[in-house]
Amino acid sequence: MKNITLIAVITINLLMLSCSNQERTISTEVDNPSGTSEEPKAPKVKYSSSIIIENKHLIIYPLQLNDRQSDSYKRDGGINYWNLAFYNVISGKSELLTREKLIINSFNVGNPDKNPNQSALLTNNFIYYEVTNADFDGDKKLTSADPRTLFLSSLEGKTFVQISPENYSIQNWKLDEKHDLILMDLIKDTNGDKIFDDKDELDYFVYNLKSRAPAKPVFDKAFKNEVKELAKKVL
Repeated sequence: MKNITLIAVITINLLMLSCSNQERTISTEVDNPSGTSEEPKAPKVKYSSSIIIENKHLIIYPLQLNDRQSDSYKRDGGINYWNLAFYNVISGKSELLTREKLIINSFNVGNPDKNPNQSALLTNNFIYYEVTNADFDGDKKLTSADPRTLFLSSLEGKTFVQISPENYSIQNWKLDEKHDLILMDLIKDTNGDKIFDDKDELDYFVYNLKSRAPAKPVFDKAFKNEVKELAKKVL
């Protein structure tokens, strides 16, 4: 009788241990169904076709991400770059334009309207970039809804700096070769809706390529108030 009782106790213990192990196994599978740790997918970098810089020993390779959309970048059509690689054919060295997170919507090597016979002009000694680098609307992504800013660098990709003021978005810009100036038409979110559109005011700024001083408005507040008052009389 004692043997039967002992066997019964052992059997019950084995059943309880089996159930306990089974519960642990089910719990583990729920926490991680695949049974393996998932790692974030690495972005696929694409090197675009080379761009030769005239009169320099440099070649530019614009960098793209093959994914049209990711967690932090959203591309809304067209070609967007996130960096440029500068290759020196003499030294064999390669350097990136920047380490900052941004989208390069477009760029021009030298004056986009330059005359081949005017390569010595100061305006041809720079690369001009339209860049998105601020999450203005707070959606945690860089998109076309965020402001475009104008950046400048040397032909070697050095001194990469923003020259249009903060909280403005570039609508248009052009070069005044005679006076070494950049003329910028900028939109400011004057109504505070986090959107840059025709409901906001358009301001005009000028940047001097020689002095490299901060861009300044063409029309001051007093002048604009005078124009508004005159407009009332005219109408």
